[in-house]
Formats: sequence, C-alpha cells, structure tokens
Amino acid sequence: MNADRTMREVFEPVHPLFFPKHHSGLDHPCPGPGDADWQNWLGHVFSGRHITRRTDRDNLDRNPASVRKLLVKDVFASGLVGAVDFPDVAKVLVMRHPLAVALSKQAHRHWHWTWSPGAFLKDEGLATGLLLPWREALERIEQEGTELQGLIAVWAVVNRIAMCSLSPSDLPILHYEQAVRNPWKVLSQLSDHPLWSRLISANRDEVLAQSGHVSFVSRDSSTIPGDPLRWKSKATPAMHTESDAVLDALGIGEWHTESGWPHEEAIQTWRAAQRPPLQ
Repeated sequence: MNADRTMREVFEPVHPLFFPKHHSGLDHPCPGPGDADWQNWLGHVFSGRHITRRTDRDNLDRNPASVRKLLVKDVFASGLVGAVDFPDVAKVLVMRHPLAVALSKQAHRHWHWTWSPGAFLKDEGLATGLLLPWREALERIEQEGTELQGLIAVWAVVNRIAMCSLSPSDLPILHYEQAVRNPWKVLSQLSDHPLWSRLISANRDEVLAQSGHVSFVSRDSSTIPGDPLRWKSKATPAMHTESDAVLDALGIGEWHTESGWPHEEAIQTWRAAQRPPLQ
C-alpha cells in the first residue's frame, strides 16, 4: 500500500503492552457506541499525533513527516473498526488462513497473544451481542478445546467482530494469500474502493519491488516472502482435524478451501446473512 512511501506508518497503536489504558483486560478492545474516551484516542491516532518508537520503522530515511497520508496497521484493532467514525478514514480487513495464523502465534510464543476465546466471553456486551450466536460453542472450546483450537476460535471471533461491525462496502477484505501471490492485482482491486482510491498511489513497478521486503517486526524471524502457503508443511493431519472441528462448530468451515485458499463467495454469503434486514 505504501510502496511509493507517500504515507506515514503507525504500527499497532492499540497493542496492549504499549497502550494498556483502555483495554480493561481485553486485548482486542470493543468500545460501545459513543465512547468519548476512545473517540478522543482515535482522533489522536488519525490526526498523526501518535508518535512512538514503532512509528515509521519501515519509513526510515524517507522524510515521512512531509507526507499527508497515514497508514495504520493493528491486529488488535478488529473491535474498533466500527468505532472509527472519521470521514477520511478508509478501512480494510486483512484475513489469513486460520491455521496459518495459529501456527505463527505458536512459533512466536513470546509475543503477546490471546490464546482462547474466554476473554471475549467475559465481556458482557460481546457475549450477549455480536458473539451470542457462537456463545455456547465458544464456551465448549474454552473448557474442552486444545491450545490450537483456542487460537482458531480467537481468529474466528476477531474476524466475526470486525465483519459484523461494518457492511461489506465499508469494510472490504484483503486476503493475505492473494496479496502475497499477486500484490499488484489485489492492490488494484482495493484502489477501486471510493475511499482507498484517494489513498493508494503506488504504481505497479513500485508495488512489485517493495513486495519482496520484510517489515521490521518480522526481520528477526524466519519469514520468507513469496509462498503464502508455506505453513502447510508444518500442519499435521491432526492439526487440520482440530481446526476443522472448531470452524465447523461455528459454521464457517467453508471460508477456505482444502488447499488453503480463501473461498470468497462463501465468506461474502456469510457476511450477507449477518446483516440485519432492510427496514
């Protein structure tokens, strides 16, 4: 998205270890509508006033302070997409295969993760609201599931919260696998969105040249860009069985194909079914 370096970059401003003030025990905060404290905080972030040592780490020596656009990436902010009510903010949900995400978290155990859905169920607003259709299944997973199944359930929860907070037109999905395989095609499709069209300005050569670079947060890991399905070599049949059991119990087992690619039609059909009927 920022291959031409026309945006400032803010990485995980809501990370619970770097901004614990409003988390209240939930690593993926979900403030209610009209929460003044969160609106003030989000205004601080999107006005460009949130500057930390994690800001512009991939923008070094590129004069980022002179640009007029801002790119915010935060895996802990899925519950905030519906609370960001600023007219010039475009949103996108980056989705990756749940088993790939779970294995990555297990490989980086020293990083800060939510390991099971229990924390979400303790939030009464979520338990009786967005998560109510899944509540019984999530409680069983919390009580009886393995560590891997807990991580799969967390993946499902954070994606459900985000997708049920906004309509498909207000929150497009960018699939990690497709972005790694064909970054220019994916970015071109995203730039057709009315809000993103004003923000994405990198050309094809810039995008392809930048796509092979690894961000600062992954430089000390074994991440190698280029193969979005590299996780499959580490996933045993038993892991697939555990993962499938959780996804099927939640009714989202068809979101990805057996080969690991996103099934976009199934995901969009599910999203459409969650939307309230038109009045």
